[in-house]
Amino acid sequence: MKGRHELLELTQPEVEAILRRSGLALLPTGSVEQHGPHLPCGTDYLASLVIGRQVAERLDALLLPFAPMGVTPFHMSFAGTITLRPETYMALFEDVCESAIQHGARRLAVINWHEGNTASINLAAAAVRRRHPVQMAVVQACWVAYELYGQECGLTHGGELEVLPILAYDPSLVALERATNPSPMEPARRMDALRRRRTAYPIIADVRELYPTGWYGEPQRATPEKAKEFLDRVSERVAELIRETLAAVEGPTS
Repeated sequence: MKGRHELLELTQPEVEAILRRSGLALLPTGSVEQHGPHLPCGTDYLASLVIGRQVAERLDALLLPFAPMGVTPFHMSFAGTITLRPETYMALFEDVCESAIQHGARRLAVINWHEGNTASINLAAAAVRRRHPVQMAVVQACWVAYELYGQECGLTHGGELEVLPILAYDPSLVALERATNPSPMEPARRMDALRRRRTAYPIIADVRELYPTGWYGEPQRATPEKAKEFLDRVSERVAELIRETLAAVEGPTS
């Protein structure tokens, strides 16, 4: 359904109407952390926000405002990073969900772009579900993007896969000419693969252990044309996953 779906831009009757129609509220989540000299520190949140706007329109859902900050202590050695303690993040997450539920949200979906938030989101969402007969789903939008574009872009930090959503959000925030100090690609890839391994993985205290300059990848490969296609494809897939996941959840609201 075309139209505005972002709570901050809507009047009270418009918000109420969306919740009556679909009962679905979306939380875009990310982080504020350094992304090299060429991308804004809000990259992770802005990526979730621009995708969330498209998804909200596709699903006739209410896009909730959420703090741009996330749980990202291992980026703190670089200026521009702001991290929350997990308990702070979880309390905020639960309060936002509680407010939405009180006003008629029967289904909630998280669109997350920052892996460091995952544990806190899962714990907080489970706590909300124990208190309320609602359906909830979490979509890891960064991994959706990787599934669609990983062969071309790879899952790097500050590389092409993260430039694309920011180009789609606001091209003026991207300064590719400044991307002159990438960390060595292969060591960074190996360390990223190791820390994401399911069987055994290292605990990283400082992102410099992975990429000394704070980022790696090939951002120059991103183009505005590809960014538009990226946003359309990723948003459609995220919307599809929300539909599928919520439909599969058994509960009092099913």
